[in-house]
Amino acid sequence: MIKRLNERESYFSMSEFLESYYWASKDGSLGSLWGSVTLWRNNNDELFDQAIADDWHAFFSDVSDEDHTVLESFQAVKQFVNEYLPDFAETTSVSRNLTYHIRMICEMSEAQRSQEPVWQNWVAAVNWITNPNIVQVNESPFLKKGQSLPNPKKKGFRKNQFPVAQVLPAPRPEIPLASNLEKLDLTQSYHAYMNFLTHYQVTDSSCELGDFLQKYSVISEDNQEYRYWRYDFTKGTRKEKLADVLKTLLMMWEYVEIEFPDNALHVQPLRKLSYEIWKTVYMPHSQRVQTKLWQNWSAAVHQALE
Repeated sequence: MIKRLNERESYFSMSEFLESYYWASKDGSLGSLWGSVTLWRNNNDELFDQAIADDWHAFFSDVSDEDHTVLESFQAVKQFVNEYLPDFAETTSVSRNLTYHIRMICEMSEAQRSQEPVWQNWVAAVNWITNPNIVQVNESPFLKKGQSLPNPKKKGFRKNQFPVAQVLPAPRPEIPLASNLEKLDLTQSYHAYMNFLTHYQVTDSSCELGDFLQKYSVISEDNQEYRYWRYDFTKGTRKEKLADVLKTLLMMWEYVEIEFPDNALHVQPLRKLSYEIWKTVYMPHSQRVQTKLWQNWSAAVHQALE
């Protein structure tokens, strides 16, 4: 019989899954998120951070309105970490590695998934949450009281709670760079960024991208997005004050990870764009330049250089 989880069971499986990595690593990004994910009020019946509860409902429902399989719930977790633990520089390395592997696992075959320690830990979290003999804990107010975990003093177990993750996520691969690429100055790089997004505006079925471009496309001191871009560009280029087209793409990728992550809070064309950029940057450069996304990026660069 296929195991299925309702929205609350999926949520608490995710909570225990993320917490197990926090206790194994004491990772800062996971620690900051963990408090919001597990803090309850009103007699443990309502999540303290209602925004997280609303987001989880959107992610869960986007995958399916019905109870989820274990994989479907994991796909909702993918949307959650894309929002709260994005794969970009301000997130700690442990959390970035975890998000990377969650994303990759969602694309694997069943046989491939079964060999992945991150997936194995997820399945263990699901089994733990759905076990009727697990004693109630503060993070899981819906669970019925029952027996304690077997051998709660065993190494790797916190008393009456899901065990600490035994294997941290493997490091995500290095992003392949390239040499002898065209270089852009600050103004050209920002125009390339805006030109690139403008190309995709025609496929955006909502006003989300259009509103963003209208607000941020003009370079000025009043433009907050440009000020952030200038700071990061200057910090990254230092004395040379030039960045090649790949490094500028990587910089844009981080901004898209923040503005339009691949989850149900954003329209499908933008989610698809965010996903395609993420996939492209991890490719070998010889494969990267063959993608439609790189071709669109090159066109945006050349428009900025004219």
